[in-house]
Amino acid sequence: MLVRVSDYCTERLKEYCTNFPFHNLEHTKEVVKNVQTIGEQLGITPDELEPVIIAAWFHDTGFKDAYDGHEGVSIRLATDYLRSAGYPEEKLAIVVECIEATSMPQQPSGKLAEIMADADIFHISNENFFYRNSLLRREWEIVYDKYYSDYEWHTLNLQFLLDHQFFTAWGKQVLMEGQHINERKMRQLISYFPEP
Repeated sequence: MLVRVSDYCTERLKEYCTNFPFHNLEHTKEVVKNVQTIGEQLGITPDELEPVIIAAWFHDTGFKDAYDGHEGVSIRLATDYLRSAGYPEEKLAIVVECIEATSMPQQPSGKLAEIMADADIFHISNENFFYRNSLLRREWEIVYDKYYSDYEWHTLNLQFLLDHQFFTAWGKQVLMEGQHINERKMRQLISYFPEP
């Protein structure tokens, strides 16, 4: 099932998300890898983790039809696809919960949804944060026609770093440490830009 899902979602993301600098196939592959990393660290069995990986593949497929609220479209696409493939309803319910957990602000409803939530925001804890952040900035310029000064953008993202909480035990222990490092770097970066 995982191979079929990855092939389906890869084709969909290649077709519809190539114009998004951030929310594209590369991001989805990173989230899938992050789910696997967090699941392994928490000792989750491959069978238990399967619906979370499926959710990771599907979570941004809804961008074809909606930017804001794309999670609802992604849930519909995942539900239609998985039901047509005969996927068990109890596992489908987990897929839905996990995709819902990526909506901002995140409010995961259980252990597996917490893994998905942390996997989707994983990048704020590592050295790729500033690169990924610049891609998101450009994406918002394209989608919303919204342009931020450097000071505004960095301040907005510092506030996100300060407000965000990881949910899994591993996220709170390991990912939050990287998040705090990026908070300090962001504060230093802001100091180089004059307040408007």
